[in-house]
Amino acid sequence: MTRLIASDLDGTFLQTGGTVSPENVAAIARAHANGLDTIFVTGRPSRWMRQIPEMTGHEGLALVCNGALLMDLKTQETIYADLMTSDAGLKAAKILQELDPDISFAVELDRHDVSFLVDDKYRPRWEVKTAPPATDVESMFASEIVIKLLARPSDRVQQNADEFLMAAQAALDGLVDVTHSNFLDLMIEMSSLGINKGTGLEKFASSRGLSAADVAAVGDMPNDVPMIAWVGRGAAVDNAHDWVKEVATEFLPSNDDHGVAVFIDRIIAS
Repeated sequence: MTRLIASDLDGTFLQTGGTVSPENVAAIARAHANGLDTIFVTGRPSRWMRQIPEMTGHEGLALVCNGALLMDLKTQETIYADLMTSDAGLKAAKILQELDPDISFAVELDRHDVSFLVDDKYRPRWEVKTAPPATDVESMFASEIVIKLLARPSDRVQQNADEFLMAAQAALDGLVDVTHSNFLDLMIEMSSLGINKGTGLEKFASSRGLSAADVAAVGDMPNDVPMIAWVGRGAAVDNAHDWVKEVATEFLPSNDDHGVAVFIDRIIAS
């Protein structure tokens, strides 16, 4: 019997434009009223979670950075984090530079003052009011508080997001976990080896005395695959990547058609 519902955010709980539907918000409230716990599991860093409690009505916990960090949404504080060692991060960067000398890097850090660093070639996915400070890869790992390493290939790499991901996974096998969260964006996301949405959710569930059979999850992108594969009840929204649909056992309307609300109501009814 499901006791915990985990949902990805972008492309799953949130609509295509980044808004949230009243149907999904109401469904979260219904889940809580029926004794079900909920948690967001997202590739977003902590700095992109500030508006989520107000948008969704959920002020509980969230696993961010692809399961590497558990945060309290109400206080915006870190509860625990699985950090990447400087040795693994620098080795991963060196291997990727051998594949593409002009590849660019950024890191997400577990700190409040400056939590995002880039090199002088990196282009952020979304523009921000204040540009992050540019530095070199060695300096990025000097603090030993890196949660996630990001890499964006140069224009010379003629691959789509899936091809780039598979090439990086082969090159970095046994060193770091590698994924991507947007097939339209040519970028990979790296975490400490063995850290992904699946292991992150398993760690959290185990701390609550829950097994995979007690957990349901829904997602849309390759970074959701480990989570959907681990849970007892894994669902894909209609707009999901084919890799997610291959491991899902349930299929839902799209994120724009309130697929998460449909999933929650199915669970309540069952």
